Amino acid sequence: MLQCASIQSPTGGEKDTNPPTILSSKPKQAETKVKPSRIEIQFDEFFVLKNLSNELLISPPLNKAPIISQKGKSLFIDLQEELNNNSTYTLNFGKGIADYHEGNVLKDYTLVFSTGAELDSLQIQGNITACPDKTLPEDLIVGIYQTDSLTKDSTIYLNKPDYFSLIDEQNQFHIKHIRDGSYELIAFKDVNANYKYDGASEQIAFHDKIININDSVAYKIWLFSEEDTLKLLDNKDNGRIHWAYNKEIDTATFHADTTLKYFSKIKKDSLFLWPYNMSSDSAYVWAKVGQRCDSILIKKDSLKRNINILPLSSDYLKDGKNLHLKTSAPITNIDNSKIELVADSVQIDFTLIKGDFTLDIEFEHLVNKKYNLIIHQGAIKGINKSENDSTNISFFTKGESTLAKLKINTTLQNTVYFIELLKEGVIMETIDAGKPLYFEKLLPARYEMRLIVDSNQDGKWTAGNYFENVLPEKVYYYPELINLRANWELEVDWEINP
Repeated sequence: MLQCASIQSPTGGEKDTNPPTILSSKPKQAETKVKPSRIEIQFDEFFVLKNLSNELLISPPLNKAPIISQKGKSLFIDLQEELNNNSTYTLNFGKGIADYHEGNVLKDYTLVFSTGAELDSLQIQGNITACPDKTLPEDLIVGIYQTDSLTKDSTIYLNKPDYFSLIDEQNQFHIKHIRDGSYELIAFKDVNANYKYDGASEQIAFHDKIININDSVAYKIWLFSEEDTLKLLDNKDNGRIHWAYNKEIDTATFHADTTLKYFSKIKKDSLFLWPYNMSSDSAYVWAKVGQRCDSILIKKDSLKRNINILPLSSDYLKDGKNLHLKTSAPITNIDNSKIELVADSVQIDFTLIKGDFTLDIEFEHLVNKKYNLIIHQGAIKGINKSENDSTNISFFTKGESTLAKLKINTTLQNTVYFIELLKEGVIMETIDAGKPLYFEKLLPARYEMRLIVDSNQDGKWTAGNYFENVLPEKVYYYPELINLRANWELEVDWEINP
């Protein structure tokens, strides 16, 4: 009783966790026969706008952006164009409104009204899957365009959707208040926020049939990047000729003076050519890809004189596999005496197998060992007097008791496909459907798994084409990460519904 009181600031009660409440709106919620030029919404408290100009989505979309303002506890949206007759409009405010003091966001508020005698009540829903990668981008618009045919034209390039929505956290879309009719379903990444598809620079997904809104179907569409027109992005003459294009190259031909010798290679979106034995100081070389032909002038004094050994894709070498090395330039000769393979300070016998750009080391594996491959300077010879710098490559082997196995049972029948096992986005193993679905001798870790439907049977994922109404090859990801443990075989049942 004699001690001093503890002096503290008043708590002010419990923290406010409620967002602003709508007291009234003009037009009213679900009002019909109204065509406002200004929309007014009154709240029960003061509020702040959080990037509302970008958060506010109006469907059907307007050609001119509205002017947004606030005064006191009221929000005003002044429309800059007359609304269409007999149309239901939906305003979704996203996360653009929050209370003034605590910043509590008003979520999922939507204002609906009609300029006609009744509200359109039909709806469409479904989900989107990205392919071949798993993650969907931001700024994804899902829209429908009223049409009676699937004739592909410039509509999606020139016009905004008749109705649209965004996707939720489960990659699902739900477009409400649609007028009865037939529509084309399109989704695209709206990079420049113009509500129009801008070609291969933006990813696209589409349904390959006309949709009747009366059908109660959940639609599934796949988002992908269309192949762009082949373009040359860059070419360089620095001892090797390098043509870089805007998409992957399958085949190409090279043309040069008949006296010029060269090595060539295709790698993803690039073409490489290494000339040698040039009889003149300079010469032209042409690369032809499809109907496109690109040339470059090479100079004899610019030719490189070094060979780099590329890093291993994995330090772990499976039992029975050769150590496979790749080089940055062609190999013409190998000096075996300048290459050593060592384990526990003991020299290991090996055999070398040379390719134009590869070097395979064949040896008898010892389990649970760490190896060093020492490639001394000048061991690898190339064109134009090129050679390697001294390189030390480390790798290891494992015994069966320290490794994992994975068996897969799928429900997919009568379909050509292949399955890829990925770790941190890198493809570690691939199995074709014609082989037993069984991965073995895997390092214990957490993996992703995806199945790619190989419709054209070319062994890789193929994009679709909107104008040709060709869908991309479908990609299915196993819904969970697969945790593989040492000395353990995991069997998974994978139900796939095409």
